[in-house]
This record gives sequence, structure tokens and C-alpha cells, in this order.
Amino acid sequence: MKLSKLIRRTHMYLALFLTPWLIVYALSGLVLNHARLFMHADGQLARPFEKVEERDYKAAFSADADARMIGAQVLEDLGLSGTFNTQGSPQQPKLIINRNGAFAIHRITYFREQGRLLVEKQPLTTPMFLNRTHFRHGYEQPFVAAKIWAVIVDLVVVALLFWVLSGVWMWWEIKPARLWGGVFGLIGLGIFGILLATI
Repeated sequence: MKLSKLIRRTHMYLALFLTPWLIVYALSGLVLNHARLFMHADGQLARPFEKVEERDYKAAFSADADARMIGAQVLEDLGLSGTFNTQGSPQQPKLIINRNGAFAIHRITYFREQGRLLVEKQPLTTPMFLNRTHFRHGYEQPFVAAKIWAVIVDLVVVALLFWVLSGVWMWWEIKPARLWGGVFGLIGLGIFGILLATI
């Protein structure tokens, strides 16, 4: 009984703690599965970037500075430090820095030879917020918040596996439910297998 109580309590408290992430994954899954319903009149899910500003930028970078080093410095100088990725290399005419905030994406194009920055921002829409939050993952970013988020994503994975196993445990404990529980489990497994073989 002590083991059963521990399993049930863990099942419940994990669900309560991870509720925000599970809601995001559920709603973003809806957006991904029914993308056409959320598209704008132009047939796009995301809104186009809008120009925020264009400014001179005369920073001096060493010859061996890589794209991430340059991107981090540019964002710091703009007051936009946070998780980001880059497109292009320092040797190309322009370097694109995508600042992936929770509620907005900034795209900064650095024209190194011209010493110029073009700052653009993508307006927030609920579908894009859900998509970006759904796919936020990984330990590559050097920011504490990003690493904590990655740890919680791992916790969600572990929790989902635990819920399956603890659900089986709780089903087996309820003797009157064993027959119909087994039937539904086998039906689900069968449909899953058929779809994998035919999709």
C-alpha cells in the first residue's frame, strides 16, 4: 500500500508541476496538426518581419571571431541578450542573428563591411508562440534559464514514461477494470501497429 500511495502521489504531483508545459505541448500539437486553420490570408502561419531600426555599427572584431561570438556581442550592444542562433559566417557579406525570445523574434542582419545593422521584429501571434515554445530545447545556449528549460523538457520525457508505467500499475490494482483496461490497451496497441505499417 505504501508503494501504491507513493506511485499515485508522484503521478499526481508531476502532473501538477508540469501542467504549463503539457498545456503548451497539447495546444502546439493542435496548431501543428491543423496548421491550415491558423494560417493568415497570405497562407503563412508566421507574420512577416517588420523593420525596427537601421543603425551604424562600428564594432571591431578580431580576425578569428566566430559567428556566435559576434552575435552575442551585437545582441548585448542592442540590449537584446538571450538565446539566439546565427546564419552565415563572419567571412560572408552579412551575418544574420536570430534572437529567439519567448514573445518575439528579432532578426538582426549585420553588414560587417558596411558597419551597419538592420534590426527587424516578427509580430507575436499565438500559433507562433506555441510553436516556438514547443520546439525550445537543448543545452547549447549558455543562459541559465535556457538550461533550466532543457532540464524540465527532460523531466517531461521522464514523466510521460512514468505516467504510462504508473497508469498500468494503477489499472492492475483495480481488479474490476482489468478486463476492459486490457481490451482498450490491446486496441490502442493494435491501431498503433497498423498505422505504423500502413501510413
